[in-house]
Amino acid sequence: MTQISLTSGEILDIIANLDAHAENLEEAENYTLSAYYLNIIQQFQSVYDKLQDFVPENRVANLVLSVN
Repeated sequence: MTQISLTSGEILDIIANLDAHAENLEEAENYTLSAYYLNIIQQFQSVYDKLQDFVPENRVANLVLSVN
């Protein structure tokens, strides 16, 4: 099992970087890859939105990868 912890600020940084990539790809008319990045942004945005339910001291997402 592998685990990483991300603060809400780190998640916002990831979203911002992914958004910049998506915009550059859209300008280059690579709409398929841009949509791929936008999908990833939605997933991180969902995690960020869930974190807003917690008090600021506990706004950390623990992402876990487990293999069967």
